[in-house]
Amino acid sequence: MSDCEETERKAKLQSAAKLNRNLQSNEVLTLHYLGLPYMVLCRSPQLRLKVPLSTYNFQDGEANGIALQLIFTCPVNYPLQLPRVDLVETRNVSVELEKKLRAAIAKALEQHLGLYMIVPVVTRVQMLLNDELRDD
Repeated sequence: MSDCEETERKAKLQSAAKLNRNLQSNEVLTLHYLGLPYMVLCRSPQLRLKVPLSTYNFQDGEANGIALQLIFTCPVNYPLQLPRVDLVETRNVSVELEKKLRAAIAKALEQHLGLYMIVPVVTRVQMLLNDELRDD
């Protein structure tokens, strides 16, 4: 590979990395503008976000309501690669509901590959939590 080709390749990689960082920043701003609670755990080298979700009737320490937190770990090439999504600090989440949540998360990620994925995942999980509350 010639020096010119190598320089051009590096410039394209840097441009793609900058675009991906901008897309990640825009997704964080989207969470903010939609009024969704979140905490940025890390921005570099990988974007990591924590998003708390709960049903309207959740009160810590009680059997009513459901709550959990989603932790998104986005690879450098996000949104061209899938983020890792962890369910943590679950409260009153049954094994059956956890399976539904994981399936819904996987489906949302698959449907939005190459696009913003965090907001659709958060929305879908919140809808499942609300549906679970109505079904009880």
